[in-house]
Amino acid sequence: MAATFPNKTIFSVFTTLAAAKVISEISNASPGVATSTAHGYSNGGILLLSMPSLLDQRVARVAGQTTNAFNLEGFDTTSTTRYPAGFGLGSAQLASNPVPLNQVTDAQTSGGEQQFYQWTYLEDGRQRQRPTFKNARSLQLTLDWDPNLAWHGALLAADESSNVYVLQAALPNGNKLYYSVYVGFDGEPSFTINENMKTVATFALANPQSTRYSA
Repeated sequence: MAATFPNKTIFSVFTTLAAAKVISEISNASPGVATSTAHGYSNGGILLLSMPSLLDQRVARVAGQTTNAFNLEGFDTTSTTRYPAGFGLGSAQLASNPVPLNQVTDAQTSGGEQQFYQWTYLEDGRQRQRPTFKNARSLQLTLDWDPNLAWHGALLAADESSNVYVLQAALPNGNKLYYSVYVGFDGEPSFTINENMKTVATFALANPQSTRYSA
């Protein structure tokens, strides 16, 4: 049993994504093993995956690396139904240069609600339903405005690029959550009397699933 407050969580956005390295295959194993010739990654490296499968735009950590392969730490890809033959053809980009987002006064998540298709048959008049999709998810941070802090310029650059970035949430219990996100940020401050001037950064999740590592 656990009860965890988010207090003292530190968010950081990785501002650099290296050139993509080709992944030719991911094994059906736990953890999945990615084949990538001369990838050059080190254990502990944070990767953004890109491939036509459930792993598209997921964030993974490198483990058990060899010259031409590495483990996707924590990813169970044994199911051939969820991960059929050929699912692992794609690429990976190494994320680096994390910039901490300090002076955060509020963090709110939204989306992820389950949607349903509903119908009724004339002969019994009973309403039925079946789950369809879940709403897209996003995370919104409110920060005390300070254009001299490193994150201000970093978020403006991320907003202008329209690329996918990696966002990290380092929790006080040592866990780290990773998200692939599109950044929305204009850097403009609020003007509410008798309150600190604030600005808002919105992170739209490119993949609805976060990746968690315990240490």
